[in-house]
Order: sequence, then C-alpha cells, then structure tokens
Amino acid sequence: MARVLIAEPYPEVRELLSLIVRRLGHSTVFQGDDLPGHVDVMLAEPAANGSLELAHSLRGLRPELPIVVVSFLPQPATWTALAPAAYVLKPFTVVQLEDAVSAALGANRRTTAAA
Repeated sequence: MARVLIAEPYPEVRELLSLIVRRLGHSTVFQGDDLPGHVDVMLAEPAANGSLELAHSLRGLRPELPIVVVSFLPQPATWTALAPAAYVLKPFTVVQLEDAVSAALGANRRTTAAA
C-alpha cells in the first residue's frame, strides 16, 4: 500500500481523488495535514495554495518522488522543472487517474529498486 499526498484546493475534487486512490488500495494524506515522514506519490493542482512550494520542498528531500499534476491547465510552465510523472487534465475519468497513479508508483518502485 502506498501513501498518496493530495494537494487540491477544491473539496469536491479532493474527495474524489481520495476515493479513487483508496479504491486502488492506497492511503491518502492532504496538503495542510501533518505530513507523514514518507509519501510515495503526490497528486497536485498547480492552483492549490502552496502546492508548488510543497512539491519543490518534497523533491529537495526525495528527488525521485513522482508527482502527478491534476489540472485544468495543460502542462503549466511552472511545473516543467519538476518533471511530473504525468498530467491528468480535468475533467478526468476514473481510469485516467488510476492509470496515472499506478504508472507513477510503478516508476517510483523501479527507481527505488535500482538505487
């Protein structure tokens, strides 16, 4: 089971993201919560207050941390430097988000195993 950090400003979307992630068998934490020592992937909306700063901070600690951008904006320039594992454009389907999370977690496992 993976731990997924969700940085999403809209409560309805945040809950939907959480439901989908939990349906995959993973746990969720939210931006603003006391973060656990380790997260396996971050789902982030660039419009979320502080999400860019949080992503940079987490990447400074764990450069291999996969980030999935979930946004209305296609490939926002401010996120390019973080090299997100995937972009999921809103509105998205459940399958699109599940595929992006699974792919990001798979890439993270391969990176961790190679280290």
